[in-house]
Amino acid sequence: MLTTVAAGRVYDYSYCIGMYSQSGRGFWTPQDFVLGKNGRIYVLSRGAEQLGQRVSKINFDSEFQGQFGSFGGEDGRFMWPRSIDLDHSGRVYVTDEYLNRVSIFDTEGAFRYHFGRTGSEEGLLKGPSGIAFDSQDTPWVVDSMNHRVQNFSQIGEFRSCFGTQGDGNGEFKMPWGICIDGNDDIYVADWGNNRVQKFSPQGDLLLTFQATDSGVGSLKGPSGVAVDSDGDVYVTDWGNHRLQIYDAQGRYITVLVGDAQEPSAWTQTYLDANPEIVKARRRADLEPEWRFHRPVAVNVDEEGRILVLESYRHRLQIYNKLKDYEEHSLNL
Repeated sequence: MLTTVAAGRVYDYSYCIGMYSQSGRGFWTPQDFVLGKNGRIYVLSRGAEQLGQRVSKINFDSEFQGQFGSFGGEDGRFMWPRSIDLDHSGRVYVTDEYLNRVSIFDTEGAFRYHFGRTGSEEGLLKGPSGIAFDSQDTPWVVDSMNHRVQNFSQIGEFRSCFGTQGDGNGEFKMPWGICIDGNDDIYVADWGNNRVQKFSPQGDLLLTFQATDSGVGSLKGPSGVAVDSDGDVYVTDWGNHRLQIYDAQGRYITVLVGDAQEPSAWTQTYLDANPEIVKARRRADLEPEWRFHRPVAVNVDEEGRILVLESYRHRLQIYNKLKDYEEHSLNL
């Protein structure tokens, strides 16, 4: 078992799920994922050109449960899908930064409706990215190319927004991911400014997560952010290929760089059936495949499992967080 220990916390690597696939079991340049009920995981693949755009339904046991969506501009289809989340009823919301809209599906993937129109005025979208729901089931959308965050009713009626372009406090430069904690405070991955900013529901800046004076905890293009029940904050450091972890006050805790020494169950099945691939991989000069490569999204479930999605390796790496190192040691 691969273990990282820091500040009284233990992060045990568990296993990974995923492999490259244009359709079916696997992902293709995944961009985001969300945890549903009964262990279901929805993974959003961006694909390439006109192939591979879809939402895959899987579970923690690596079972493939189907998929929905495909390339196109018609209802229920995607061009450049970017982010995914669920409302309290389990409906699936997917942002599309090319079509400048949010598409809504039922739990199994049947298309229901969409909202969003292109523009820069309030309520319009230009490159929508991250999406998250607050305790009132209100969707908040990162309007990336308009450098702001907007919230809507569930049918797309504009309610409010905050943020403008810049590098000052409370400003954004092409923001990406978003999450909302139990107090309805909003965390935004400010991609172009290499930081995560935390706001109140009214849009007031509360805290910034970024490098210390010594450079520890530095970010380069943060893409995703998550908060666990202890208030610890997890940031996918897209440009540096790592996961940075901070406490609730913004103090750096530690970094994870990936630990997938063994292939996923899906990949192992493929390799077993294609032994010549194993030989070719051994001859190739590959970078360490256990490491993260372009991590794009992170989530933490109620059991303390930390899931990190890698866009370029088409997989999820899963860790378990333990709070007490001494207790953990006694159980070994």
